[in-house]
Amino acid sequence: MLFKEVYADLKLKIKQKNYLPGSNLPTETELQEYYQVSRTTIRRAIDQLVAENKVIRKKGSGLFVAPAISKQNILEMTGIIKQSVPDLADMIKFKDSYLRLVGPYYADVFNISANELLYFISFVINIKGQLTWEKLILPLEYFPDFDLTCLKIMSIIEAVNSGKLKPKNLFQDFQLIRATDEIGKQLCIQKQAPVFKITNLFSTKDSKIVAVEYRLQDALTTKYSIDFN
Repeated sequence: MLFKEVYADLKLKIKQKNYLPGSNLPTETELQEYYQVSRTTIRRAIDQLVAENKVIRKKGSGLFVAPAISKQNILEMTGIIKQSVPDLADMIKFKDSYLRLVGPYYADVFNISANELLYFISFVINIKGQLTWEKLILPLEYFPDFDLTCLKIMSIIEAVNSGKLKPKNLFQDFQLIRATDEIGKQLCIQKQAPVFKITNLFSTKDSKIVAVEYRLQDALTTKYSIDFN
């Protein structure tokens, strides 16, 4: 049957990493044109891949290859401050995404040359009106195929695990700071208002830092619990 042929070919492409974990698949219309079959055939093939957790269908965003690893497997890391709201964003609004030179500060953090390149990604997550400003710093050397769209379906931990080096430990720094003009603008709060700033350093088993995440939230409206187990 035609849908089985389409299903088998897409499954093989996913297995062979033609489509990377977390990345966009072509739309159903594009797949229909590529395979020269009906929309019904494409949907049956996609439905089968969704049922097998190979593909994620996200309303309004399209089709994505499922993450290769779940955060349940990764969250054996201890000492993580857990937010008391769901971790799935209702909306992600990207603010900045560009490559920049590592520079002396991050050269020291990542123990790489200052002339290498970093991904700098900034976005705001809106979960039921609660704003979180996220900044993600990734060395290009460790994430040569990083796809920004993966953040629509992956947690930060899952996204960091998509690189060449796999983090095994997480160091987390929790601070209470005052909002700058820029922080106030992104979080829609007054300058000097109290802000929770969380810095996450993801490292390999030999303590090599592979990614840095900054998370900023309004301290007056955000609740956290600390799990020491």
